[in-house]
Amino acid sequence: ELLTFVNTDDSDVDGFELNIFQELNMLPEPIDGLFISMNFTKTDGNSSLAVDNGTVSFPFRKLSEDVSNISIGYDKNKFDIRLSAVSRSPYLDYLADDDSETIQEDLDNNNIRYTDDHTQIDFNLKYKINDQVSIKFDISNITDEPEFYYWGTPNRLSQYDEYGRTYSIGIRYNL
Repeated sequence: ELLTFVNTDDSDVDGFELNIFQELNMLPEPIDGLFISMNFTKTDGNSSLAVDNGTVSFPFRKLSEDVSNISIGYDKNKFDIRLSAVSRSPYLDYLADDDSETIQEDLDNNNIRYTDDHTQIDFNLKYKINDQVSIKFDISNITDEPEFYYWGTPNRLSQYDEYGRTYSIGIRYNL
């Protein structure tokens, strides 16, 4: 028995991205290093797969239609500090269950797995010691948001993940 992957026949992705970055340098010292940054991306992606009895169309894999983030921060002298909220809409995770006997002709919404929408808050702190050395401290997913995966509709849970907060520290040395 030979098993192999099948590529899609055709895929289209359209979209746009908006970015706004505003330094608040009109504020008095020492808070004149404050800034706000916003980003929004809207995409529409579809793929098609030829099967014996025609063509099956489905959303482009692992592509959220909406992704947005907002950051408030301070960047002045030796400090770079940010608090960010990142949000994305649901996306197609994969077609059919990897362990199932589902064949291409049987693909429908009931055996297509999606990842639910997700929002998390992150914190980043960087301190520049000198021109060569900086240190950083990051906290990802401060509010401990879980991730949900489902078959076809959100009421058919496939997987529920709790990753918790992630802390990291680092040192950077530039030659």
